[in-house]
Amino acid sequence: MINYNSKNWFEAISHFKSSYVIRRTMRMTLVVGLIAAGLGAIQEFLMTDFKIGIEPSIFSLLGLLLSLLLVFRLNSAYDRWWEGRKQWGALINHTRGLAVLWHGKLGHKDIQNRTFFAKGISAYVLALSDHLRDKSNHSLVEMYSEESPESIRTYAHVPNKIVRDMYERTEMLYKDGFIDGFQLNQVQPELQEFLNIQGACERIKATPIPFAHNFFIKLFVLTYCALLPFVLIPVIGWWAILMTMFVSYALIGIEFISVEIEEPFGLDCNDLPTHNLAVKIEKNVHEILEVELLDTEKEVKQQYIVIK
Repeated sequence: MINYNSKNWFEAISHFKSSYVIRRTMRMTLVVGLIAAGLGAIQEFLMTDFKIGIEPSIFSLLGLLLSLLLVFRLNSAYDRWWEGRKQWGALINHTRGLAVLWHGKLGHKDIQNRTFFAKGISAYVLALSDHLRDKSNHSLVEMYSEESPESIRTYAHVPNKIVRDMYERTEMLYKDGFIDGFQLNQVQPELQEFLNIQGACERIKATPIPFAHNFFIKLFVLTYCALLPFVLIPVIGWWAILMTMFVSYALIGIEFISVEIEEPFGLDCNDLPTHNLAVKIEKNVHEILEVELLDTEKEVKQQYIVIK
């Protein structure tokens, strides 16, 4: 995730070298420029009797179609990114809500149950962040559970395990008379929302942009950039190479941006900082339940850039 001041244009532009997307785009643009120079040389020195020319008006229509496709591509990718952020925003609200409910229901001297739920909720959000990044951190369950490490490691899906444990503790408190049926019905929807949010995030992760759609746009962009010199060279000569690189930089850059943000739970610099959000939730929950947080995890080593 990149933190920046959107009002300061020049400060943001001065950090263009820090962006992995821009570096990839510049490398690809250089390749396109070399191809354009090669095609121009072939037409200028080897094809003296036959010059390839493309009607600019037809090519303009192709450019319009390509721009519409790229807009749709970028919007589709951003929708996935924003949906992921909304789900994590909802998770922040529900974790705080569950912590407030338990704070009101549990006595101040009930340190055992307060600690269980503070550590359980914290372990869940940290485990969900790892799960979305294809990691299974079973040691998070040991934060609150008294099970043996061998037994804990038999569970492949750590977030499900943690929600199940919190639900079991809730049922136990109900059966032992610590909470009544009305209070039980207040807690259950919050735990169910954990699973709903988890399912939505897994849906985003497990459903990539269709391959045919992704492949077609990449092929269209490269074909358009490869044919552009044949349109521009007859008009502006060798300046067509620079113009081709400029146009390809914009088109390829949009495609690379779309590729990066369509998978919002990874570790790219523009992905969601889910681990850092989980650490924030951990601090909030422990504060609400008045449980001392002894070992707060550090922020994950992500391509995390702060632009002042």
